[in-house]
Amino acid sequence: MLFERTQEQQYIVGFDLGDDSCQISYLNYLAQPMKNEPKTFSTAAGEEKFDIPTVLYKSFGVNRWFCGEEAARMSSNKNGTFLPGLLSLAVDRSPVTIENSAYDPVQLLSLFISRTLTVLNNTVPFKEIAAIMFTARDMSEDMIGVLESVRKRLSLECRIYYESYGASFYNYLLVQQKILRDPAVFLAEMEKNGTLRFHKLQYNIHTRPIVAFETVKTFPALKEAGPEGKDAELAALLAQEIGNTPYASAFLVGHGFYGNWMRKSLAVLCRGRRAFLGNNLFSKGAVYGALFKIAPPAICGEYFFLDGNKLPYNIGIRAAQHGGISYHAILDAGINWYEVNRDVDLILEETNEIHLVLTPLRGGETRDFLIRLDGLPARSGRTARIRMHFRQPEPDSMQIRIEDLGFGAIFPSTGLKWEQELHL
Repeated sequence: MLFERTQEQQYIVGFDLGDDSCQISYLNYLAQPMKNEPKTFSTAAGEEKFDIPTVLYKSFGVNRWFCGEEAARMSSNKNGTFLPGLLSLAVDRSPVTIENSAYDPVQLLSLFISRTLTVLNNTVPFKEIAAIMFTARDMSEDMIGVLESVRKRLSLECRIYYESYGASFYNYLLVQQKILRDPAVFLAEMEKNGTLRFHKLQYNIHTRPIVAFETVKTFPALKEAGPEGKDAELAALLAQEIGNTPYASAFLVGHGFYGNWMRKSLAVLCRGRRAFLGNNLFSKGAVYGALFKIAPPAICGEYFFLDGNKLPYNIGIRAAQHGGISYHAILDAGINWYEVNRDVDLILEETNEIHLVLTPLRGGETRDFLIRLDGLPARSGRTARIRMHFRQPEPDSMQIRIEDLGFGAIFPSTGLKWEQELHL
C-alpha cells in the first residue's frame, strides 16, 4: 500500500501529467495556505529542474526498469527498450509489446507514477499527503478512467481529484490579486514540439456567482526558424489574438519559450499589463484545486468555472401551470458533459410539443428548442405521459430520446419513440 491514512496529513500535491514530461508541486495546507505559494519539486537540489520526462526504459532480458530522467538518459542505449509517450499509450489502451511480451499500458503508466511519487517521498512523505490533484490537458472520460485504474493499482488512499489544464489555470488565478485577474487573463503556451496554444480566461460579472470560462485556440509550430524571425512571427500572432481586449495580465508557459529570443513578443504582452514567464503554473494550479476541495476559502463561493468539459447551459422546459406558463429545470449548467444522464417523466396537456429553454452561463440571449412529437395521439385530461432521456455523446451535442409511456390501462403505450439532437 503506497499511502496510509494518519493524523499527520498536512500536504496537498498537484501532479501535472503530460505526455512529454510531468511536474509536481506541493503545499502545506495547514500553514496559512493562501499566504504561502506552492513549491515545485526539483530533480536537482538547488536548481529549478521541474520537468520529469514521462518515459520508462526496460533492460533486455531482466525485469529492470528505469524511470524519468534516468530513463531519458538511456534512450539511445541499445541494450533495452525505451518507452516515451506513456500517457498517450495508456489512453489508447492497446497492449505494448516489449521483447515479445504484451504489457498493459495503464500498468506502465502506473509504474511511472509510482516511481515518481517514491522520489517525491524524500521531500513530501507519503504519510503526510492529504490529497493529490492530477491535472492534464484534456481531462476526458477516458483520461479519468485511466487515472482511476492507476489509483486502484497503486492503492492511493489519500484523496484523489482530477481536473483539466483550464481548471488549473483558473484555480491559480483565483488566488492572485484581483488586479491580475479581472476582467480577463491571457496565457500563451508553447510545447516542446512547437505547438502553440492561446488560452483566454474571461469572466461574466453579470451572474452570481461570477462565471469564468476559457477559450483555447491552437496553432501549429511557428514557421520561422531563426530567433528574430520566430520573435516577429509570434509578436504578430499575439497582437492579433490580444487585440483590444483589456487583459489584466499575461502568462507564458512551456518548453518552447525557453531562451532569450522574445524581445518583440514580450513588448506586445507587457503593453498595458503585467506579464509572467514560468513553467509550473498548471501544477501549482492543481495544488490550489485540491485545496479548494478540502479547505475552500471564501472566494470559491464568489466564482464558478465553466470549462470545456462542462455543460454551458441551464436547460429547462416551459409548461402550462395554473393558467400561466412556468419554467421547470431539467439540467443545471456545470455538470461534466460525459456525466449527463437524466430521465424526466412529463405529462402533456393537449399538445404534442415540448419547449426547451437554454440559458447560457456565459451571458447572452436564451435559446428555445422546440420538439414536436409527430404521431402522438391526442389525449385529454392530462393522460399523455412521456419519458425524456438526456445524454451527451460528445461535448457539443446532446441526444434526447423520448418515448410514449401511455397512461396505465386506460391508454396503453403506443410504443412510439422519438430522437432529437440538440447542438450546444
